Parts: sequence; C-alpha cells; structure tokens
Amino acid sequence: MGGMKPKIQELRAIQCIVFAIDQTATHDGPGLRMTVYLKGCPLRCVWCHSPESVCPRPEVVWYEVRCDRCGACVDVCPEGIRTFERLLPEGHDRDACRRCGLCIQACPKNALEMKGRPVSAGEVFDEARRLKPFFHRSGGGITLTGGEPALQAEFTYAILALCRAEGIHTAMETTGFTTWERLSRLATVTDLFLYDLKHADDAAHREFTGVPLARISDNLRRLVEIGAQVIVRVPVIPGYNGSPETMRRIGRRARQAGAVNISLLPFNPSASGKYSWLQKPFPLDGTKRQSDVEMRSLENLLQEEGLTIVPS
Repeated sequence: MGGMKPKIQELRAIQCIVFAIDQTATHDGPGLRMTVYLKGCPLRCVWCHSPESVCPRPEVVWYEVRCDRCGACVDVCPEGIRTFERLLPEGHDRDACRRCGLCIQACPKNALEMKGRPVSAGEVFDEARRLKPFFHRSGGGITLTGGEPALQAEFTYAILALCRAEGIHTAMETTGFTTWERLSRLATVTDLFLYDLKHADDAAHREFTGVPLARISDNLRRLVEIGAQVIVRVPVIPGYNGSPETMRRIGRRARQAGAVNISLLPFNPSASGKYSWLQKPFPLDGTKRQSDVEMRSLENLLQEEGLTIVPS
C-alpha cells in the first residue's frame, strides 16, 4: 500500500483465519462486545486456555462425547492418517492433513469440526455495524483476541480501522510479543489494549510461555508512553505465578512500565475440555480455581503497589 492510507475496499478485502466470533460477550472490554478470535499464537503457555488458537491454520477437532467410533472418518481420509485408536493425527501426520473436510462430512454424529475458517474484514465489519446500536447502549464495541491478533496484523488493522471510522469502540487483547512497528500501527486504530503480563521473571517467563519477557515489557512501556489506553491483564495460575511474592513483582513491573490499570483473571479449569478436542493431555489437570478471598488478597497487594484494579 506504499505508505498511503488504504482505501475502504482494500481494507474490506483483507482476510484471515478466525476460529470463533462471540456476538454477545460481556468481557474483553467494556459493555457488550463482539469478540473475534483469530488463529495463531507465538507463545506456548503451559496453562493455555485456548489450545485451539495456537495453530495458525484451520484444524480438525474431535468431540469425544458424540463419537461412537464407527470408523467413517478413518475410511474416507485420503492421506490415511487416521486410526481407530487415534482419530486426530499428530506429529508429522498432523502436518500432512490437507484439511479437506471429508472426515467431517462422513461423520454421522457430528463429532468432528473444523476450527478456523477464512473470513474477510468486510464480513466482520458488516456484522459489527449491525450490532452498533447495542454497542452504543451498553458502551461496548468490538474486541480482537486469539491467539495473537498482531500475527495477522493487516487483518487486525483493517477491522479496527473500519470499526473506528464507524464510531464503534475498538479493543485488542495482546500478548505484547510482536514488533513495535506492528503494535504502534495498531495503536492508531485501537481504543483499548488488554495487555497480557504473565510473569515478572524472564527465566520463568521463558520456561512457562516459551518466549522472553523483554520485548513484552518494552512494548508495554512504549504503549503507555504514546498515550494508549491499556489495562494489564494477568492470568493467575496456581503454582506458576499465583503466589503473593510473584504477584507483587508483576505489579511492580507493570508500574515501572507506567501502567495504572490491572485486571486479574482467575484460573479456569474448564480448559481441560478443549484439550480433549485435540486429543492432548491437559498439563494443569487437577488444578483448582482460586477462591474469591484469595483473589481479593492478591488484588490488595497490587493496590499497595499503586495499581488500580479493573474488574475482569
């Protein structure tokens, strides 16, 4: 686009892979939200709540409770990579899957589904515009999440630019693990960043998420410096970052970056069901959600560090 402002039709035509759209979300930003879930994430968090978001391509998922193991999907697979023992391919076989959808069509119980489909920015924007009266009444808008929206930066920019021009509030949830060039461009069309901060120690961050912390911290500081509205969000995971000492250090790191608002997200054990969709073990199986008393105690620590608690 040569540095020129892209035209509306150019923005509308940009496509990406989306795995879900929630038109009535009441989180991920103020008011009633239309939350769009994009495929692909650069992090590999041990506690990932959306394992179906990690792969950037569409992928077949399996609902065990519906399956009677009739073998129809095994019979029609053109690559021969499904078996009665393992209905979803793994390893090299997973890469060999052509995502042709024949197994899904053959299943009489609807036990297989394709997670992820290509959509255009125009399609999503038209739906957001239809919901505009509800957004205005509730103070809501559209939120892009994932995965990591910055991985599909052109699409993310297109959606946010179209919605902002229409007077729809725009929000983006991000891991912060992207280039400043991408993030600063997205900041020009984003009203609110929901910014993940998962740990305060670089070694622990690398171990638990697979990526270093420095870029995330630096991008947070830069967003605050340019005046972006930011809410730091911390997924609180027992045994990983949920101790009072670690939470205090996370709060201090957020304040050092200039952040003021922070939200704590309690552990959600329901993610285990999503791992079964992919026939993968849930790494935190047996971990329990924190009590309200435990969460309030951690919030009090963050308030002592000068942060304002924003409800999750």
